[in-house]
Amino acid sequence: MASESSTHKTKLEKKTCLSFLSSFTRSQIVYPTQGISHYYPSCHMMVHAMNITLCDNFDFKRANPNYHPYILRLYCGVLFWIQCLRAGNDVNDLTDVQHRFLNRFLDNHPLETLAVPGPLLGLFKTLCSSQPEFPHNHNGKVYPRIPAQPGPARRDAFMRDLLESHFLPNVPGIFALLEDLTAFLPNTSRLSKERQAHSPDQSLNEAFADCYSNFNFQVTSAADNLEKISSFLHMKHSMAWFNQVKGVADDVAASFEGSGTLADCSPHGLVANQVMVVLSTPEHLPESPNCIADKRATYEFGYQLKSTVRNLPPLAEALAAFSQTYIRMFPNHPFFGTFGSKTLDHGPFWKIRPIGSSLTDNSSYLTIPSIVKQAFKGPAT
Repeated sequence: MASESSTHKTKLEKKTCLSFLSSFTRSQIVYPTQGISHYYPSCHMMVHAMNITLCDNFDFKRANPNYHPYILRLYCGVLFWIQCLRAGNDVNDLTDVQHRFLNRFLDNHPLETLAVPGPLLGLFKTLCSSQPEFPHNHNGKVYPRIPAQPGPARRDAFMRDLLESHFLPNVPGIFALLEDLTAFLPNTSRLSKERQAHSPDQSLNEAFADCYSNFNFQVTSAADNLEKISSFLHMKHSMAWFNQVKGVADDVAASFEGSGTLADCSPHGLVANQVMVVLSTPEHLPESPNCIADKRATYEFGYQLKSTVRNLPPLAEALAAFSQTYIRMFPNHPFFGTFGSKTLDHGPFWKIRPIGSSLTDNSSYLTIPSIVKQAFKGPAT
């Protein structure tokens, strides 16, 4: 009887409470995280250490004559854009032009055929949309956004005057490097002077000359309009040339432990992209480069990790730090100091407070070359 009496009393209290509050039930909190948020991704930590390892291995180069550092950069650059398009498609934020191109590309090159070398598999997995931890957030995914107009109206403009363009793979720029390289391949005297500016290997360019025609790259013109993604990625008229490039990537992936395909990289998942890598100001600021891979434009860097997420999954912070696809440049960089600094207008997720920070790490990046070398198992036999 006591239990039934208690239950009756509770129901009565609820009914009385509701009668008092009936006029106020329309007041509901609208959480600020409702709505998608974006950031501009960075590819700066992508392929350099891998190319150094491959160029230093005589057996790999002999077994894979079609390999050249530019070809691997071209392949990974295209995949970077494709994976960002997949993430944008997951949040329904692609233009019609982008959506049609993505479908066309994947019809020609299914995910299972797009090899991802082991050292880069984690990086491509961070290029996805992710769901913040707040339970009331139904539409507030975070994702990497790429420009709807990726390139300039003319090829000879080189790139658009957008800060984020300097952190995305410049596919037309890679084609320009290939064309410049092959333009003087017959001229060995010029080659001996120029090759160091193009490649970490001193003989690779000459060996690559015999294989360049295998790729059947399209002819370019200074007046080419690169505003649409299909033209920017050199796939407006044909995607067939990419098959030969994929063959090089297959050989590279087979030479590294832990390799997979783009099918292993979901367009939605990891919350590592909710962790910002904030680069620290180096002791010596970089200078303006005069050639490709000019060491004066490089710098030693440390970083801090920052995020509003309170319950990060294991290894999310390590994956964010290793991949560095979401970064904030140090403010006194002579050219790119504002990159990543203006996120408040990029969606409600970035307005959440407080922001947590890690200690500054000044040494982990030094381990990347050794990590890549350890993953290298030699050319496939």
